[in-house]
Amino acid sequence: MKKWIYIIMLMMIGYNLSAQVNCDNIVEEATDLYNSGRYDESVTLLENGLNTCSLSKAKKEKVYILLLNMNIEKDSMSAVDKYFRLLLKNNPSFKIKDYNGLDDFKKDYGNYYIYPKLSFGLRMHYSKQSVNSYSAYQVMPNIENESEYKTSGHFGTNLMVDYRVNEKNALFSEIGYFNIDFERTIKNNYWSLFSNEKIKYFQWDVGIKHFYRTKRQLNPYLTLGLSNQYLMESEFVTLGQTKQVVLNSFSGTDTVNYKALPVVDSDTKSMRNKYIPSLIIGGGAIYKIGYLGLGLDCRLYQSLISLNNKKNRFDENAQSLIRNYGYIDNNIFMSKIDYSIVITYLFNKVKSKKTISN
Repeated sequence: MKKWIYIIMLMMIGYNLSAQVNCDNIVEEATDLYNSGRYDESVTLLENGLNTCSLSKAKKEKVYILLLNMNIEKDSMSAVDKYFRLLLKNNPSFKIKDYNGLDDFKKDYGNYYIYPKLSFGLRMHYSKQSVNSYSAYQVMPNIENESEYKTSGHFGTNLMVDYRVNEKNALFSEIGYFNIDFERTIKNNYWSLFSNEKIKYFQWDVGIKHFYRTKRQLNPYLTLGLSNQYLMESEFVTLGQTKQVVLNSFSGTDTVNYKALPVVDSDTKSMRNKYIPSLIIGGGAIYKIGYLGLGLDCRLYQSLISLNNKKNRFDENAQSLIRNYGYIDNNIFMSKIDYSIVITYLFNKVKSKKTISN
């Protein structure tokens, strides 16, 4: 009984080794059959190999090319269509210049192109921001300046996904975080106020992209969307004022002293809107290299409502700031421009310029 078990095991090992050898030499064996005109046998061998062998991408490419040539010879155009699609999915960077073969192969290859049906990636950006006030509220009289807001730029990274509804139009979504740092100084003849505030938002962008030159490697596009910005943190980094105080009102001349009140670290979330919608307008271009896309993107964000909560302009926290520092919130709006580098992974779809049938 043991003898038969050993024999069966040896036969199975021998069969596996034989199958492995066949898989390793499948392209060579199929090529010999093809060169001898035995197309059907070669097709059967290759199709069985695709189903049973674990082939590398490079070997799969050779198998698909052989199958294409034989089906072109057999005038089986539905099979030609099938294997051109598999060829380009296997290697989106396949170029006809890499292949020297049948003229019909080259002609039919020109009928196919790929575009990314779905893509995931990163948008790494530098944000140049500005904060503007369209209505100013001042506690102190005779303010000498317009209390212009100064902002700092920031670097950030967003996670992004694009889904092509059709060849030229895609829905996109992105998530990330960004900060706004802004400061201002206001003053009159005897008083000045300095404030520096930081606000942090979680950002969720949605919208559409319209692509051009989709049959080429370089695809320009336009972007239109809505940025949903949710308040995470808001605080004064610094807040202080300086007053001129007359030391001796009976002297011949006014003597003044500058009194600096202490810097505070104050939570201002109650004074800010929890949700800010912003319009997105922009564009860019993506260059496709196989399964990867590299691109540049530029987009403008404009908030559609004010950052400050107008209803809380005089709440308990705001009244304390007015009383102690002469600070009162203006109606402030944000705009920013993102200059971005984009890296994406592409899930490509193969498309033909015309329908192929037998």
